[in-house]
Amino acid sequence: MEDMLTYAVKLTTGLIGVMIVLRILGKKEMAQITPLDFVYALILGSVIEEALYETTMPFYEMLFALAYWALLIFLVEKFALKNERFRRLSKGAPDLLINDGNLDTKVMEKNNMDVDEVRQLLRLQGVFSLRNVRYAILENSGRLSVMQYSADEPISRGEMKDDFAENELSYLLVDGGEIEYNSLKNAGYDEEWLKRKIKEETDAEIEDIYFVEWNENKGLFIQEKQKIMSERVI
Repeated sequence: MEDMLTYAVKLTTGLIGVMIVLRILGKKEMAQITPLDFVYALILGSVIEEALYETTMPFYEMLFALAYWALLIFLVEKFALKNERFRRLSKGAPDLLINDGNLDTKVMEKNNMDVDEVRQLLRLQGVFSLRNVRYAILENSGRLSVMQYSADEPISRGEMKDDFAENELSYLLVDGGEIEYNSLKNAGYDEEWLKRKIKEETDAEIEDIYFVEWNENKGLFIQEKQKIMSERVI
């Protein structure tokens, strides 16, 4: 009976500790949680787990661990608010992933991303083609904040005209300089067609291309490696 009472007290204290930590972190959605916030929760969970299942740990030790951890979080958060350099070091900073329509490969390499992952994040924002994106910011949470070109902002096309083309899926045919053969096959074309179309539109060889996206309505959207390098220098 005494063990059950101790267990209940520890569990209740652990719940209160979690609530305190959540209050310290402020009003954030789960998608806004940064890697540092994840570490906070991970260690807090470890402290509570050890206290619950380690019967030899006195209650006051668990209380001290929770209080000290909450104090550390409070101090780190307050210091991060006051010191921009520390905040960037501990929590990171948003990265401009797409700048004026061009992917920044340096940012992609820094975050271990490929073009297909970028397209996945864009689709979660309701954007199904890279060609529609003027700026995209990779937030600390890992989500993308997207600004489309004005002409591509969603409107009710029924308000504009009765005759319009239906939406079609976009296919990533070249990713990071490598041909995506499965996507090419799903689009209904082959490598020779791709090389010919790239030559017609850019007068470049496929070896000089960083990515190619294809849409039945709008055709190819191409970005060359040389163009990316020049954007990085600027």
